[in-house]
Amino acid sequence: MKKITDILDKIFHYLTALSFGLVSICVLVQVITRYTPGISAPWTDEMTRLFFMYTIMFGAPMAIKYSEYAVIDIVTNNMHGPFRHIINILDYVFICVVGVAGTKQAHIFWKTGLRTVSTSLRINMGIFYLVPVGIFALTSVYCVSGIIREILEMGKGEE
Repeated sequence: MKKITDILDKIFHYLTALSFGLVSICVLVQVITRYTPGISAPWTDEMTRLFFMYTIMFGAPMAIKYSEYAVIDIVTNNMHGPFRHIINILDYVFICVVGVAGTKQAHIFWKTGLRTVSTSLRINMGIFYLVPVGIFALTSVYCVSGIIREILEMGKGEE
């Protein structure tokens, strides 16, 4: 199981970096074509938006896995023992509920996207909308993993 998660980690780290790099390239092309007479690249706006969404979606499961998401921890930093683990478990449960609901909604979004094409690229949007289904599902899996980890640490008596 560790090998699988290590492979997933590497894949998502590379995909996040690649998506962010592509956002940068699209924005650079957009700026250059905006100020160059006679050259137009209307596709850059759409691609920038899609790659930006992908950057966030590919990075979100990693943020959940490594607990690197934004959190106001002024209260939890002063807690110790099982109560702190319970609060962390509740965090993971709430995020998991959002992940499961997001998976369901992303599936509906994907099915709708199969019937549409992008404005400037004329590509079936189902291709682009398939990624959120997997990302929400993976976020839920990482939340369940976090819940299990917190329960095991609570059982060991760790803070």
